[in-house]
Amino acid sequence: MLALYAGLALPANAGVVHTDYAEAELVAETRAVAPGGTFWVALRLAAAPGWHTYWRNPGDSGLPTRIDWDAPAGVEIGALRWPYPEYIPTPPFASYGYHGEVLLLAPVTLPAAYAAQELALAGRANWLVCREVCLPESAVVDLILPVAADPRPEPHWSQRFAEARARWPRVLPQWQVAASGFADDYFLTITPPGARMAPPDVRFFAHEQTVVETAAPQPRYRDGTALRLELSGSSFAEKPRRRLTGVLVSGSGWDPAGQVKALAVDLPVTPLETAPQGGEPVLTVPADGAQPAPPVADTGFAFAVLLAFAGGLILNLMPCVFPILSIKVLSFVDLAHGHPGKVRLHGGVFAAGVLVSFWLLLTLLLLLRAGGSQVGWGFQLQSPGFVIAMVVLMFLVGMNLLGLFEVGNSVARLAGGRPSGGGLAGSFGTGVLATAVATPCTAPFMSVALGYALTQPAPVAYAVFTALAVGMAAPYLLLAEVPALLERLPRPGPWLDTLRHLLAFPVLATAIWLLWVLDHQLGPTGLALTLGSLLALGFALWIHGRRQRGALGGGISAAFATGALLLAAGLGVAAIATPPAGREAVRAQRQVLDWEPYSDAHLARLRTAGEPVLVDFTAAWCITCQVNKRVALHAASVVTALKAGKVRTLVADWTNYDEEITAALARFGRSGVPLYLYYPSGATEPVILPELLTPGILLSTLEETS
Repeated sequence: MLALYAGLALPANAGVVHTDYAEAELVAETRAVAPGGTFWVALRLAAAPGWHTYWRNPGDSGLPTRIDWDAPAGVEIGALRWPYPEYIPTPPFASYGYHGEVLLLAPVTLPAAYAAQELALAGRANWLVCREVCLPESAVVDLILPVAADPRPEPHWSQRFAEARARWPRVLPQWQVAASGFADDYFLTITPPGARMAPPDVRFFAHEQTVVETAAPQPRYRDGTALRLELSGSSFAEKPRRRLTGVLVSGSGWDPAGQVKALAVDLPVTPLETAPQGGEPVLTVPADGAQPAPPVADTGFAFAVLLAFAGGLILNLMPCVFPILSIKVLSFVDLAHGHPGKVRLHGGVFAAGVLVSFWLLLTLLLLLRAGGSQVGWGFQLQSPGFVIAMVVLMFLVGMNLLGLFEVGNSVARLAGGRPSGGGLAGSFGTGVLATAVATPCTAPFMSVALGYALTQPAPVAYAVFTALAVGMAAPYLLLAEVPALLERLPRPGPWLDTLRHLLAFPVLATAIWLLWVLDHQLGPTGLALTLGSLLALGFALWIHGRRQRGALGGGISAAFATGALLLAAGLGVAAIATPPAGREAVRAQRQVLDWEPYSDAHLARLRTAGEPVLVDFTAAWCITCQVNKRVALHAASVVTALKAGKVRTLVADWTNYDEEITAALARFGRSGVPLYLYYPSGATEPVILPELLTPGILLSTLEETS
């Protein structure tokens, strides 16, 4: 009967569909339905504690809940009816939505000639559930009801439907509401019936976006018994509206019993020549439903772009990036005196490589998230295969810089070490390589910017990532664009080859660090197999280099090289296939330092018991995380203070992908590590510590919250 959901029909009490952060079901007000009659169904949507869904107008961000129906021919299903919303502030923005449970009702009418013995309804519900981060969710909900001449109410749901209707906006003719407008602003004058006073705790919710500024204050002025509400027009509106439609919500209520909380508003706007004046200011009191939202970072678009640019600049100094970019500077030295005109072109192509790589990385990240994977910054480092590939690449670059071999200068061109022969592909490849090795690093300012970007629409996310890429490429663009800087570069000479050889060692140090990451992912066996692969690869490169210099015959060289490369490839595959040591090995190592493995349930138990908790979100491939451990978290003074305060310490190790840790990071608007949270005893929300820690920061935090 139902083409779209064939085979998915459930019994009449179909039950609840559970998603990660919500539950949904389709319920009916009656146990049976009659041909030619109208009855009501509801999409029941319940967000997890602390999370919210959205009203028909979500406000500054978000999406309204919708349901795509599938019903038998002739069955008519009306539009969803929306209870009045909550005002959810997330400075500098605000949203309109619902915490907890909401029932969205819709009328269903059967044709008089409906002859089937039962009615099957189904639909795909789509909603956005948000806390500090927003996640799209969906569910197929369905319902089967018998068809009978005498439909009966469903006792379990009839009261719930009545409660939902009580939250619908009402039209009360005894209340007079008038709308006027001056310039881009609107004014609502509310006149009560008789001698009653207009309630002071009023907020207007527009039905549509781009009518009023969602987060702007709505000043109230009393004039006798009447109340004037001032609304700031939306900066995105093309022109002022001629009508205002929406809801006026008051926690005090509009009827004598205080039961009606929302008035429906649909008014013409009378133009004014001057803004209204006078009246006694009324203390701003949140309207009913204006519940405080969980604290989030006060990050606007412009601020996020600025943070991303600064983070990109600092990335150049991170140990995982600096060796590669130093080689790029050497290529400028080669070009500056022989081909100064080419430096500008190579600098631009290098920047293009960085920019394109960041765009591709973000595209992949967004596609994975759209497919349901909760991944974040540096996610590819959670793949042992990618880490092995980066180890091999760093090893090849290092051996080439040391002069062990030349493969048509291809490896040097990729790293930018032989610019004169490498062409523009080498500069572009350097940008790609620099971006690849930058992903394990989270420079200061980056986490907030990335967390903001990945909770926003795609155009905003691309703008923030573009700022990050421009910041990373900025020093090299400056060097390429300013002739005075190029003139100060020394002329090439023997010192340049010596410097190239020296730069091989930080490149190889990067490979060693990646091997350390691999040890955490695959354990000793996987590490040993990878080292064996590098040994075989090094032997093959040595043979190839000897042949290039005429010291070996081509046939012998090719045979040895082919065999060694096959051995290296086989060992690499074996390393990837090795069962990972898992987080348990890492956890066992942490236990020596009294760090306990993180889980949401464990954290909840500790907080319920009132114990202070410090949570370290970390990963072996995160350089900043490792520095913070050595400098601050493992400092003797900090360890002593933590033990004295009986602080429980949890480590959330993200070296390998972990869905629970990824979701925990997302709840705090972060897409990567590090993140440090301190929950003082009895506190409802944590103190979010800086990304760069010092013993002083930790000690002062413990002292101030004790």
